[in-house]
Amino acid sequence: MPPPRPVTILQNILDGPQPSLNTPLPTHTVQESALGESDLLSVFNHPRPLGISPGYSDTGRLLSLAIADDKNCRIIEFWQPPKVGRNRRADNERQPVSPPQQVLDARNTLQENILCRPSGDIFAFDMGPLAMSLYCDLNLRIANATDVQSAFSAVDRKPLTAIEQTVGDTAKIKKDNVRSIFRYPVYDQEDRNRATDLAMRAWISQFLPGYENGPALFDKVPKIDTSKLPPEVRPISRLAGAFH
Repeated sequence: MPPPRPVTILQNILDGPQPSLNTPLPTHTVQESALGESDLLSVFNHPRPLGISPGYSDTGRLLSLAIADDKNCRIIEFWQPPKVGRNRRADNERQPVSPPQQVLDARNTLQENILCRPSGDIFAFDMGPLAMSLYCDLNLRIANATDVQSAFSAVDRKPLTAIEQTVGDTAKIKKDNVRSIFRYPVYDQEDRNRATDLAMRAWISQFLPGYENGPALFDKVPKIDTSKLPPEVRPISRLAGAFH
């Protein structure tokens, strides 16, 4: 199925007169193998905060990643190994299929220029599990990464709570919309509107750290950095929630 056409999304999480709440978010979906031909690197060539958000399969494998700043969003659909027919031998079904070189090159570019960029922080809700998914599923590292909920109570990790504590009464929070976009992070490639929730989760992730008292709240959170993990960590990394 081909990727959806570029769309312009208007956030529906916060309501207020501030220009940052009413700026359209152009969103493009890019196949991982075509990253070199996209504008991903030029769009995010700055040190401003980036927000990222994962899209998972129903079995928990990372299928896509939204990357957003205050002006743009790009959604990467990752290469997936071909499905093995039922008539293949079980031994063959268990043999891993390596990504083509074009995909490996794209992942290296993504890691060096975005996920481990020289300057600028990256924010996400549930960043610990996301960092591990990037590492385990795609062998991608991330640095200068901040878990949004860790700026607040360690007990209540609901996205709505983090948004409420950052925004306060400076804007109206559309609580039902917040609950809806975070409820089911499965990326359904058959859904033509699949980009919307993913883009909104990435957008709000980068928005909160720069809003009102956001910098004071998030600067104190320890960074997650998987760029220095040794190879032997890989088999057990799923057991860890985050590396601080």
